[in-house]
Amino acid sequence: MPGIFGLIDKNVGDHRSGNAWFLAALNSMAQVMRYENWYFSSTHSFSELGIYVGCVGNSTNRLSENFRKEKGLSLFLSNWGSYDAENLRTDQEEYDTHILGVLGHYENVGYRFPEFISGLNAGILVDERRKSCILFNDRYGIERLFLYEDNEKIVFSSEAKAILAIVPETRDFDPIGLGEFLASGCTLGENSLYQHISVIPPSTAISFTKGRPLRKSRYLDYSELEGLDVLQKEDYFLEKFSDKLKELVRIYSQKNERTGISLTGGLDSRMIMASLPNNPKTTCYTFGSMYRKTYDVRIAREVAKKCGLNHQVISLGDDFLDKFHTYLNRSIFISDGYFGFAGAAELYVNSFARKIAPLRITGNYGSELLRGARAFKSLAPKGDFLRPELVDKVNRAIEVFSGMSTMHPTSFTLFFHAPSIYGRYVIERSQVSLFTPFLERELVELIYRRPLTFRSGIDPSIEILKIGAEALVSIPTDRGILGNKVLAYQLAMRIFREAVFKLEYWTDQGLPASLGWSSRIDKWELSERLFLGRHKFQHFGNWSRNQLLGVIETILETGKNSSLERYIDFDKVATMFVEHRSGNRNFISEIDKLVTLILADRQFLGGNVNVKSVR
Repeated sequence: MPGIFGLIDKNVGDHRSGNAWFLAALNSMAQVMRYENWYFSSTHSFSELGIYVGCVGNSTNRLSENFRKEKGLSLFLSNWGSYDAENLRTDQEEYDTHILGVLGHYENVGYRFPEFISGLNAGILVDERRKSCILFNDRYGIERLFLYEDNEKIVFSSEAKAILAIVPETRDFDPIGLGEFLASGCTLGENSLYQHISVIPPSTAISFTKGRPLRKSRYLDYSELEGLDVLQKEDYFLEKFSDKLKELVRIYSQKNERTGISLTGGLDSRMIMASLPNNPKTTCYTFGSMYRKTYDVRIAREVAKKCGLNHQVISLGDDFLDKFHTYLNRSIFISDGYFGFAGAAELYVNSFARKIAPLRITGNYGSELLRGARAFKSLAPKGDFLRPELVDKVNRAIEVFSGMSTMHPTSFTLFFHAPSIYGRYVIERSQVSLFTPFLERELVELIYRRPLTFRSGIDPSIEILKIGAEALVSIPTDRGILGNKVLAYQLAMRIFREAVFKLEYWTDQGLPASLGWSSRIDKWELSERLFLGRHKFQHFGNWSRNQLLGVIETILETGKNSSLERYIDFDKVATMFVEHRSGNRNFISEIDKLVTLILADRQFLGGNVNVKSVR
């Protein structure tokens, strides 16, 4: 994964030890960040300023583009030009123009200059003339930066593991972060899973000058976006959005000789397909189930055929289950302990996606931004296995989440939901370079400005799809939307697919406790044969009782020997797992989080953070 890391010596010149420790620490951080054998790193020292910076990239040829020095200004970016160097056609002139423009903005607007950097980029700008630096993340905080500070130093990194490797004081769980993780599947806001390590909030620039405290500033507030003038004409919005989407997809689909579109059966990736140029140099692939052809696979093949593109299926099957323990360990290491079972699956399928194409174009966040979809929740875990201190932290997390969920829906998605999905993002980005057009600045600003009439039932996604490629409207989605059949048939198909979607979810994840009869439906083997693999390609509820039972049980048994024992009653966890594997109850979500935390404790908190242990 491309990324940056580094240290700032707050007392440079005030002690005799010089920069030896900082240089050694920087090298240790680089080793931890190079967890794939095709990764390369470079380090840069500004010892007179006490600033030490490193970059990780996918090729030595690309690392030079993550660093640029011009007239005493040095700019390091985490995510510029992060594609496979052997296959990328880089417009060097365009790159030079953009970087020089960014540096020019710094001269004119100071700490607000990151607003003019394209894409999702974190970075640091070192100003040798003013003997200062500015550390920053992207507008939404998706390209994450972790931060540690004490009286002697500041340590920052795109991934928490690099800080854990060199700062022993951080090697313990943060109780607030634990409560948030167990309630929401992630940490919220500035909290991380680990003590004394914080997460830089979205649109933040942190300035440091020797002898002065850190100064944190917001270079963009979401209220500025919420205050944009609303467009009055629906047609104007749709045409502008469609034109800009086509422009963005054209640029990225032609950046690389091998570009892949992660195609599903939904509307978001289909809008991308409708925006492709006439002769795209792309291929399509879909993640598939071991049980049957999912609706995603069936529909994606039909869409790809209509567009004249090749389509491949990357299935999650027996090979993955045989190697599950390896992929699980690697997933937890790469994601800093944020992503467990699903992370192992995403790591597996994205490692194959990289072989198809190093650049992956996805429709991520399209449904949330254009249609207001929201699956992000915060709930107390089922089962009575939390000790009182952690119960309080879980309840606090639910209150924080509830307060944030009242935000403007677009702001909630961009500035709260999207950056919280760090685990999935870092797993995907460890294998492929990601491009999600719906997060690009021009489209985001249009979404904030969309006419209010769209709230009365018009689906902008369908209208944009019609503008882009009318032929793709005739293919029903995985949920039964669209199609050219008679209305009664379309309605029946939609009801059926929605019902199957729910039944598959309940079969694998467990029915709501309020229905009462969940214990009986969980035991129906027929339900698994009927429903699994129709919509989803991951089936950990089923696998945890069968193929993965022994692996999961062994990991849970080691929980008593971890630092988690003071927060979690593992005797009750054992009882809970007995109920789960028998089919009487479904605790797959809780088991997933517990296994993830146990392995995170083992990898990060027990001693040295070692890359070799997960390879």
